[in-house]
Amino acid sequence: MSAEKRQILTSFFESLEKLDSEAMMALVEKQLSDEDVETFVQHIEQFYGINDDEELGMLAQLMVTGYLAAKHEDSLKGAKH
Repeated sequence: MSAEKRQILTSFFESLEKLDSEAMMALVEKQLSDEDVETFVQHIEQFYGINDDEELGMLAQLMVTGYLAAKHEDSLKGAKH
């Protein structure tokens, strides 16, 4: 990963740390529908064989955060062109 990409991700994660739970939910809802989030959960259940609701929730949050980071990076690429 280049230093520029690492800085983009670091900045993005730092901005997420500043959000309260309502603002974070608004960010997620802006990018993903409930059905989209459920797709992540179903993937985790099927691919990893995880059935515990608490574990699924935590892993889905991680996957959604990664998705949002990728979208953020992609949006910056589009702004440069």
